[in-house]
Amino acid sequence: MHIYKGEFYLDKHHIQLLKSEPEHVRQRYHAVAAALSPKSTITRQKAADMLHMNKRQFQQILRRYHSEGIPGLRHKSKRPHQSPQKTPSWLEDIVIKVREGTGFGSFHISQLVNISLWNQGRTERILPRTISRILVRRNIIESEQRAKKEWRRFEWGQPNQLIQGDLTMFNGIPLLTMEDDYSRRGWAVRLANQKDKTVARGMKKLLKIKYDNLLTDNGSQFNRKNRVIREYCEHHINEKHIWTSIHHPQTMGKLSAFQKGLKRFLHHKLGTSQNIHEIDQYIDIYVPWYNNGKYHSTISSYPEERYSGQRDIEWYNSLVKSLKLEDVLVIKSEG
Repeated sequence: MHIYKGEFYLDKHHIQLLKSEPEHVRQRYHAVAAALSPKSTITRQKAADMLHMNKRQFQQILRRYHSEGIPGLRHKSKRPHQSPQKTPSWLEDIVIKVREGTGFGSFHISQLVNISLWNQGRTERILPRTISRILVRRNIIESEQRAKKEWRRFEWGQPNQLIQGDLTMFNGIPLLTMEDDYSRRGWAVRLANQKDKTVARGMKKLLKIKYDNLLTDNGSQFNRKNRVIREYCEHHINEKHIWTSIHHPQTMGKLSAFQKGLKRFLHHKLGTSQNIHEIDQYIDIYVPWYNNGKYHSTISSYPEERYSGQRDIEWYNSLVKSLKLEDVLVIKSEG
């Protein structure tokens, strides 16, 4: 028995060992040492009171000290030794490979993986929240709580009543994007430049039909004084060209979400590349998936289904083949 700086130590070398232990271990040790020391007048009940616990809990700590020594005074993990419902490692590997191949979020990864499992005749299914935990555990995404803000949503009542249009950039390459306000049906194309006539030609290429109204920002290509956009509107819209309010980006929030998803996918696949052929290739992969395979909870439907009444049932096979994920996701054979 040793006394150092007014504290009881059961063995001299414990003084040095406890310096690397957390505070709660040192407190427990001193209570244990005081209770076990023949020179101390502290009873086990008083030692328990020192640790703000009952005598039964303190007795458990004593037993752990006798069997394990100082390490037995550390907090014990309450995590079960076995997890019978743990996701199998082979299924986790598939989730990771699909994430690497697509860059999609947990909901849409779940959709793809479950279709693949169904195609194999397997009964396993994986939920989006399970995928989120896997991605967090594998350090692929950060676990964070985001404050949810309730936004009042506006949408026009029928397809082609309002089309949103805007330019964006990916690695210095201009992209023209358009979206139907009612259905969220999206279109996108890479442009050679941002000249007025190039933008107008791109809009004609994306939508070959006449629609009612066009919503854009106040950029130079869409400006009220721009003769090229005025001529385009005269021939391709039935009613009017609407401009967003300055400093109010929520007006085109639906199209902005489409752009962000597209650029996130392009960045995932291409990084900082400016290869225009690969940009075209991956735009042609993303847009059909977005329209036919991406479920929108706000409209309780898929964009193409809400826009035209039906969607391409081959979207899954096309996506898997285009991204060369056949060795990860199973395609159901015809017949």
